[in-house]
Amino acid sequence: MDYTIKSSQIQLTVTDEGGSMRSLIWLPTGEERLWQGGPAWGSRDVVIFPIIGHAQPYTVNGVTYAPKSHGVVRYSKLKVVDIGESFIQFSLEESEETLKTYPFAFLFMLRYELRENSLKVTYFVQSKAGKMPFYVGGHPGLNAPGGEAVIEFSGGNSAVEYPLGQDCSRSMEIHRLVANKELFKECKTLQLGGLTGDITASTADGFNYTFYSNCPVWAFWSNENEGDYVCIEPWWGINDFPAAPRELSLKPLMNFDDGAGQAFSYMLTITKD
Repeated sequence: MDYTIKSSQIQLTVTDEGGSMRSLIWLPTGEERLWQGGPAWGSRDVVIFPIIGHAQPYTVNGVTYAPKSHGVVRYSKLKVVDIGESFIQFSLEESEETLKTYPFAFLFMLRYELRENSLKVTYFVQSKAGKMPFYVGGHPGLNAPGGEAVIEFSGGNSAVEYPLGQDCSRSMEIHRLVANKELFKECKTLQLGGLTGDITASTADGFNYTFYSNCPVWAFWSNENEGDYVCIEPWWGINDFPAAPRELSLKPLMNFDDGAGQAFSYMLTITKD
């Protein structure tokens, strides 16, 4: 089922099937700002938990599990626990189905809040029994004519690139990036850590998307051949790669919760020239 919330400048529609965003409308002009799916990428947004990417089988206490891409939330139906004109909150707990690929009892909560021209997305993760390893993050696809966005980094002096599929990293300084089909043909997905401050993506139709989060990794992706969108993804974790440890708790940039619960969030502000 879809649910719609709005502020003075943004209207957001989300679904309880996976908790993802379905529509993000800029109300001053009525323009849709979220990619609406198609052959280039069938999704519009993905809620990521507890694994990132098309992960290989992993082990927990000697038992092997084969995860689906980006984890269990995107394949689950979430429960609405609170809703108002400008906010909505979902919850998900372990089930017979989630335990097949992620053998932990958990509480996962997802909250969307709108204020004027900004959207705040918050993920809350809590273990119900013992120490629980997990990744979490977002995967919004933003409308971008030609599949291109000019991205500016306010805090890119000490950036780190994690090449996709490789067990390595390289330091770099980055302040501006043209995210287009040529870039994604070269790197498939660009993974950057060490970024501070805001990230602003500008598109040819005059929109500016400014992201802020304290997440350790930002990912940038689009289909390398087609599709008028660019994904800007805040990750608390990293895409799996062949050389990564198979034991889930030993994977790099892993988060852990022992029952106290932890919140992770990002902010997206939209403006138009």
